Amino acid sequence: MVKSVKILLFLALISMLSLSFSDGSYAKEIQNLVSNPDFENGTTGWSLGLGNPFGVDKKEKFPVGNVVLAEIINVGANDWEPEIHSPSFSVENGKMYTCSFWAKADAIRPIGVKFEQLDTWVGPFQSFNITDKELTEYHFSPTMTMGSPPLVVIHIQFNKVKGKVWFAHFRVYEGKYVEDDLIAKPKIAVDPNGSLATTWGRIKK
Repeated sequence: MVKSVKILLFLALISMLSLSFSDGSYAKEIQNLVSNPDFENGTTGWSLGLGNPFGVDKKEKFPVGNVVLAEIINVGANDWEPEIHSPSFSVENGKMYTCSFWAKADAIRPIGVKFEQLDTWVGPFQSFNITDKELTEYHFSPTMTMGSPPLVVIHIQFNKVKGKVWFAHFRVYEGKYVEDDLIAKPKIAVDPNGSLATTWGRIKK
């Protein structure tokens, strides 16, 4: 009888641990919809308009891939001039998708990030205030108001503000935000102002 109770308790413990891991967002694998998300191939597939410099900054380090620098020198008449476009991908209307990325700037500044449908240029949009300190993770998880075709890109606009912005490690996937598995770190929730953001400097120590 004692042996049976011990076995039941052991099985119950295993069941509880399995539930706790399955409930944790970090346990779920994602399928990244964007190619070259870590800039291992430089900026291949990505673009920045108006002839502004855009490339890997070897002085910046990150656990995976490379960090790219967008140096905004030339701006146009609209907030979206210039804009970064990611490689394109498909989405389904009515489904939730997440875009997460790491960024910092040479001064605190706003940027706009959008799931932008090509040809129509519509899609869910979110503003972020980018920190001027260390690489910080930002994310949002909108429900799509359009579907593919045509294809969709991640659009990043700089609101006619000149200066330098660094980016790393984009993840774009179906569903709500899933914590990254770069390293063990606290679960975070980032609001549009980045006030609860996790910085690489804080978690690398």
